[in-house]
Amino acid sequence: MADQNCLIQARATFDVLCKTFDSHGWSYERDSEKLKIKCSATGEDLPVSMVIVVDAERMLVTLASYIPVSIPQDKRIDVAIGVCKINDCLVDGSFDYDVIEGNVFFRMTNSFVESLLDAEVFEYMLSCSFATIDEYNDKLLMLANGTISLDKFLELV
Repeated sequence: MADQNCLIQARATFDVLCKTFDSHGWSYERDSEKLKIKCSATGEDLPVSMVIVVDAERMLVTLASYIPVSIPQDKRIDVAIGVCKINDCLVDGSFDYDVIEGNVFFRMTNSFVESLLDAEVFEYMLSCSFATIDEYNDKLLMLANGTISLDKFLELV
């Protein structure tokens, strides 16, 4: 369990996060008790939903986004290779892949240990995450449904 100082710092971080959304007029669902925000946006091809959690115990802000792609059993190894290739190209964030369930998530974290993150950090997290997800979610979908081959996917990435 997080101590009182960590909780105070986490709440202050959450407040800055919410104020960042408010200052831009962005829509979101706020859960002040769980220090969690849910938001979504329309990408070029697929919708992008994100959950941002301020974790007082680990002193982290974690953004996670489920990629709405159902990966059939026969494409799971190809998608695993594809996710590894994408992650090799990324500067921030990463795609997490559960090869057993066939689920893909994007994740980005920032620590607020002995610091207070400002609006610019949250703006970067959101814009970088959205751009990354929007860039690759359709490619992952095409790979998963067989519209493109693994070789073509690797060319595109």
